[in-house]
Amino acid sequence: MKKIYFLLFTLMFGAFSFAQSSLFQDSFESGAPDASGTMSEMCTDGTGDFFTVTDGTNIASFYEVTGADGTFWLAAQDTDGTPECNSGIQTLEYDDIDISSGTNMTLAFIAAEDDDGSNQDWDANTLVYFEIDVNNSGSYTKIFQFAAAGATNTEPGVDSNFDGLVDGTLLTNIFQEFTAAIPNGNTLDLKITFENLDAGDEDISIDNIRVIDGFVTSPEITITAPANATVLAPGTMNVDLEFSTANLSGETVSVTVNGNTTTNVSSPFSIATTDGTTYNVTVELIDGGVVDSDMISFSVGNLVTVADITALRADVVANGLGRFYEITGSSLVTHTDSFRNRKWIQDTDISGVLIYDDAGVIATTYAVGDLVSGLRGTTIDSNGILQFVPTSDAGVVVSSGNAVTAQTVTIADLNAAPDAYESELIELQNVTFSAGDGIETFSTGQNYDVTDGTNTIVKRTDFFSADYIGELIPSIQIPSLVAVAGEFNGTAQIYVRALSDISLSTSDFEISNFSIYPNPTNTGSVSISSTNSEAINVQVFDILGKQVKNQTLTNNTLDVANLKSGVYILKITQDNASTTKKLVIK
Repeated sequence: MKKIYFLLFTLMFGAFSFAQSSLFQDSFESGAPDASGTMSEMCTDGTGDFFTVTDGTNIASFYEVTGADGTFWLAAQDTDGTPECNSGIQTLEYDDIDISSGTNMTLAFIAAEDDDGSNQDWDANTLVYFEIDVNNSGSYTKIFQFAAAGATNTEPGVDSNFDGLVDGTLLTNIFQEFTAAIPNGNTLDLKITFENLDAGDEDISIDNIRVIDGFVTSPEITITAPANATVLAPGTMNVDLEFSTANLSGETVSVTVNGNTTTNVSSPFSIATTDGTTYNVTVELIDGGVVDSDMISFSVGNLVTVADITALRADVVANGLGRFYEITGSSLVTHTDSFRNRKWIQDTDISGVLIYDDAGVIATTYAVGDLVSGLRGTTIDSNGILQFVPTSDAGVVVSSGNAVTAQTVTIADLNAAPDAYESELIELQNVTFSAGDGIETFSTGQNYDVTDGTNTIVKRTDFFSADYIGELIPSIQIPSLVAVAGEFNGTAQIYVRALSDISLSTSDFEISNFSIYPNPTNTGSVSISSTNSEAINVQVFDILGKQVKNQTLTNNTLDVANLKSGVYILKITQDNASTTKKLVIK
């Protein structure tokens, strides 16, 4: 989106505003802050965790704000959530701005937040505030603050009395202008602090930071939808052009689409569209002449039909991301996950792809084993993984209950060519978890090394609702480990779907069929029984890994009367096979 300011208006306005002048401006158009600005970090994981200057291409595609001044802006979200970003408190500081010529100065900037109107996401401790130090006094004074409503997941906005509670204009996904007075002086240090944007999608975007002498509001018009450079799905026949205005005093609005002008319009303004066409749109505020304007360009894509996922991937390699597809053949669903409505599918060749449906476009329920044809969507890349983003609920379930069989590969295969196996269901044989010490359990969002003795690959706990979360990591060799193959920026990873994907040997399986009762216990003993009649030996470890008891059971009873309340790990051995289990003593 490009804002256009006209010389005629500047001259007219200047005559009435007593020579409003800009002493400082940073609109981030170099892709970084002004030379006088320093960021505590500049970092992004390419998706939902970032503190960076952006044009939208190096952060999540689902992050949406409109009305930026130019191409680039400063964006912050979950600022401690990546290996690169290391702090829940981030800063942007400007040093020694010359304000010596000013006599009536104002700090002005525009700000927005990715807000869909229902998903309010700032917590009580989240703040973004502006501080100044005039003439290098060594002390900062707060002049502006955004805060939430004092609870979890609330809507952020202006906090005029700095008490940590919103009491003014709310932030939206459309950039708005905010101001604060600046006292006179010779030099100005400006510090912006982003405090506790550290959970989920707590975010803010800031742009066009200015220090203005003699600041006066001016009439403005901004296109809010569609965003500049948007490519709409094929079949879109009508687009609502939406725009906002501010500080009006009798101006009218004209809209020009591909050279055709309509006067005296209001928002929304309907534009008829056809596939394969680009639309150049300008909106203008008119008051005898053009007072302010904004412009965008958007287009409607063409539909590309491909027979299967293999053909889809080949087309992306040949023509790049962002085209619109229909997969006419059937694709087998191998896994589904409620987080952002993800689904993994593959064809018979075998090629796989991740369906990333954050917007919830697909209303049809897909189950593992379904064959689905007619899927429509576009493609994006996230950390090296190709994602298929649906544009309509066009897929048809052709049949259900089909066999889902993993292809057997080696860790060396995956490491050598992660793209070749990406999003496919695979099986590794005779592997072990390096962290399997009989004590450590699986946690969400963690990496665990899996090895075959020679090669190693990361198993990422990407499925937070998986039934193995909180379970002990196997300490023995696993004959069959099934997972979805993936990668992170070129490095292979695997994602185990469920506990049933971790297959133990027959004897290990038999010994896992035992019961511990009661658990938790406060009776001084527990009963341990199995389907095997052989003797049972039990080693008991505390949470620090220290062995506190070693007993061969008599009458299947383990004496725990001398153990303190807490969590313990039992290593149970029977017939030369071992397994582990938690025991809670009250």
